[in-house]
Amino acid sequence: MADLYVDVDALLELCRQLEEVKSSLRQAKADLSPSNHQLGSSGIGEALDDFTNGWNDGRRKIIASIDGLQGRIRMAVAAYLEQEEALSGATR
Repeated sequence: MADLYVDVDALLELCRQLEEVKSSLRQAKADLSPSNHQLGSSGIGEALDDFTNGWNDGRRKIIASIDGLQGRIRMAVAAYLEQEEALSGATR
């Protein structure tokens, strides 16, 4: 039979680090509109607008994915701790 070891502290640390990533993404400057910059060409401004829109959409998707991942990690931690308690209780 194979041994199973889960480092719950490492999983909780991963959740904490993911929270930092989300925080950084939320705080990242999103307003790169051409009106805020002196650009030499309207084409550059349009490209910057396209990039900004894509960046904002991408950040939202990444944050939502991190939220889902954190939820799954927390559920896994709870399940492991519950099973560990059940196994400890069974051996008493």
